[in-house]
Amino acid sequence: MTKIAPAAAHKIATRLTTLEQEIDLAARSSARLPADLLEELARSGASPIEAQRVLGAVAETFTALVEARGRVARAHGLLLAYAKEQGLTTAFGDQFPCEDFVRSLADAADREASIVRIAA
Repeated sequence: MTKIAPAAAHKIATRLTTLEQEIDLAARSSARLPADLLEELARSGASPIEAQRVLGAVAETFTALVEARGRVARAHGLLLAYAKEQGLTTAFGDQFPCEDFVRSLADAADREASIVRIAA
């Protein structure tokens, strides 16, 4: 099995967290979009068929974001399992206690699992 250095694991976790935050922001925007779009489509006189197509595309985008969020959450879970399996106790020498890192991953995985269940 390939070993991941604690510093690399922390870097991966940081990037996953950033990705999660960006997906959350996009999902929130996407969730508000149908109401705004419907109003604009009605104002512009778009046909119901065109409005349906646009709203369908928005729904597909939101679904894709939720699925992507689930994949990122699973990646966090795998990283957490790896950290526990390897018994990581420190990262970056003594500067960064890995227990906090592992705990933050566990918390994130728990949050993500509940978000994915609600959205699915």
